[in-house]
Amino acid sequence: MSHYFTDNSNLKTNRKEIPFRFLGYEYVMTSDDGVFSKEGLDRGTEALLKVLVSEELGTNICDVGCGIGVIGVILSQYFESSFAGIDVNPRALELAKINYKRNNVKGDLYLQDGLTKDMKFDTIVTNPPIRVGKEKVYELFDQIYEALEIGGRFYFVMRKSHGAKSAEAKCIESFGNCKLLKKDKGFYIYVVFKH
Repeated sequence: MSHYFTDNSNLKTNRKEIPFRFLGYEYVMTSDDGVFSKEGLDRGTEALLKVLVSEELGTNICDVGCGIGVIGVILSQYFESSFAGIDVNPRALELAKINYKRNNVKGDLYLQDGLTKDMKFDTIVTNPPIRVGKEKVYELFDQIYEALEIGGRFYFVMRKSHGAKSAEAKCIESFGNCKLLKKDKGFYIYVVFKH
């Protein structure tokens, strides 16, 4: 069975426009089969975004596992920032390019598995792909630590039932801190600082 975090290039294309509302605004994104949350804004990402729009995010933001670009599109309405999106799924990244362009999002998109040593950001956000397994997610957290500028922030969302508390412990071990910002219907939203 294929997942949204694999190369779904061979899957038959079935593009569609998906409308959704976020904090009173209407958005339309191009989506397709074989991508995460293909029918609209998923609840975890929505819970994360509700917190992010009130935070100080800096000017250089990275969305790890950007999918079709929802986080970059929405945050670009609130912040004068550059938005990098990273995803391992070529189809998702192709759609993110369409959605970034349609919504005038400033930034670059990268088809790759995680972050590289030369990347540096003020803020990194993710709704991590927990289905890849805890070990892979924590490897991603280590890459995020390396890619954050000193004084930078890392925000993530995770269901309590999918290991939010152990992810919090992992961040305390790696970063020395992890603050729970909000609980939203089983989703925990955290911020971690790099000192």
